Amino acid sequence: MHILPILIALLLSAASAGAHCQVPCGIYGDELKFGELEQHIETINKAGAQIRSVSSKGSLSAQEQQQIVRWTNNKEKHAQKVIYEAANYFLAQRIQPKANHYEKKVELLHHIIVYAMKSKQSAESEPAQILATKLSIFKRLYFNHD
Repeated sequence: MHILPILIALLLSAASAGAHCQVPCGIYGDELKFGELEQHIETINKAGAQIRSVSSKGSLSAQEQQQIVRWTNNKEKHAQKVIYEAANYFLAQRIQPKANHYEKKVELLHHIIVYAMKSKQSAESEPAQILATKLSIFKRLYFNHD
């Protein structure tokens, strides 16, 4: 009987362990977050390219159809991670209303979220390319606070 509450507590703590805790601890890894975001976008680009390549063959085997599904799921998972980090790490925790270039930073984060969403919706390369550009601009502005 005592094991059930412990298991529930472990499950709940494991579910939240993937994100920064949002406790005001002051421990942030901005460079790491940008590296992760860049890797997510690289994965989105590769997945889109694989989807376009496999689907260009015309008649697809069951294996090829399955590959498209897996690449699509992977692309969408990484786009969702970009959305999550932009909203929950940068908007919620790192961008302060009195910061230099606040409005521009918020605008760029909005664009990042929108183009991550568009990357989920499309197998074309353009949304992911725009996403990468917006992230690059945001990163420069973020680290050059003046």
